[in-house]
Amino acid sequence: MARLWGVVLVASLIGAFLFAWLFGLTRNVFTPDANGAFLHFGEELLAMSFGTTFATGLFAGWLLAPLVWMMPYAETEKVKVIVFITHLIGLGGFAHCITGSVETMYAVMNSPATWGDYVSLLAPALLGNILGGVTLVAVLNHAQVVAGDHRKQP
Repeated sequence: MARLWGVVLVASLIGAFLFAWLFGLTRNVFTPDANGAFLHFGEELLAMSFGTTFATGLFAGWLLAPLVWMMPYAETEKVKVIVFITHLIGLGGFAHCITGSVETMYAVMNSPATWGDYVSLLAPALLGNILGGVTLVAVLNHAQVVAGDHRKQP
């Protein structure tokens, strides 16, 4: 499972880099206001402390973990469910290791921000996302097992 997670993480980070790079290359496609907004979002994330990034990463992990369980029941509404949950993450300003990577990589490529600054966002966001998602799943699975055990007792 760790190897699968590692491959998905690396591939997602490569995709985030390519997306941020493409946005940087096509700055003349977007209005100056839009380019300024892209930069602002990245710089805003880079300004967050380790603790804040970690804590908001926990919330993002808590929101995304149930998404996997919702997919089989969403049937024809899967895209809407994904958009809704990811929109909540954006509205809450929660740190996510991949979406935050797009924004902060754009800032690194188009401002004085450094790749070290980027890693200072990635590490706590990734830790928070993993811990938040895994703990929520563990608690929910534990609750299901405990509920099942109580039903079997006389």
